[in-house]
Amino acid sequence: MAIIFQAISSFSFNGCNADAALIESICKESQDYNFCISVVGNGPRAAAVDLHGLALVSISVTAIQIQDTLDEIPRILQDLKDPLAQTRLRECPNRLQRGIGNFQSAF
Repeated sequence: MAIIFQAISSFSFNGCNADAALIESICKESQDYNFCISVVGNGPRAAAVDLHGLALVSISVTAIQIQDTLDEIPRILQDLKDPLAQTRLRECPNRLQRGIGNFQSAF
């Protein structure tokens, strides 16, 4: 997602729309092309949205993924037997909450 956001940001000052070719080129640079296309490249609104809109989609999806990770931590903690791993995992929610706050403030 970071590459998607960076690529979108670099074009956002041009004021152009995100046509299919641009979305394709952005997604080719992402770590997971299929995921990128499924998030920003599908649907009738994808071709009509401007680059700012694509950046917002990228931020939103990342914030959702962070929240999904936060939601899984209690379940993972229950399954962990290693005390060191438990200690390390207990540190994650605070950091992830800060990350969500940063993404939400980006809106």
